[in-house]
Amino acid sequence: MAVTGIRKVSSYTLLILGAVSVAVFLAFFFGGSEMNDKGNVVYNFTDLLLYWTYALFGVTVLATLFFAFKGFVGSFARNPKSAVMSVSGLVAFIAILGISYAIGSGEPIAGMNADAQKFNTPGWLKLTDMWLYSTYTLFTLSVLAALWGAINKALLNR
Repeated sequence: MAVTGIRKVSSYTLLILGAVSVAVFLAFFFGGSEMNDKGNVVYNFTDLLLYWTYALFGVTVLATLFFAFKGFVGSFARNPKSAVMSVSGLVAFIAILGISYAIGSGEPIAGMNADAQKFNTPGWLKLTDMWLYSTYTLFTLSVLAALWGAINKALLNR
């Protein structure tokens, strides 16, 4: 497929998904609402918005995995060593998630309100710690990589 064909498909896909997303958001915000017995606003098309979000997320994850696998297979045929090295980032990320989950605390938090008590379980608490520790780790690694790249570039350009 020529580059112009790829651009056409990409542009049409973007326009269609954008138009459907705008329609879903308009239906959500302007499609009516009612008050529940607690006094909260309940929008009529909340389920449509959630299902559309889930669909977009699922398609994005599947497309990302498909093209990553396709790229890995293609690069493995040309250069197996670089293909295996490209997977090392994914393995390192999974290791970071596993280690940060293992060191997370499952100790219940005192003083939470009744609505939040369903999330005050060891599993949810360890999962929350995992995401926080992973965010800290990846941010630190990003800063270190940027500094290393800047220092390396400055030393090589002398």
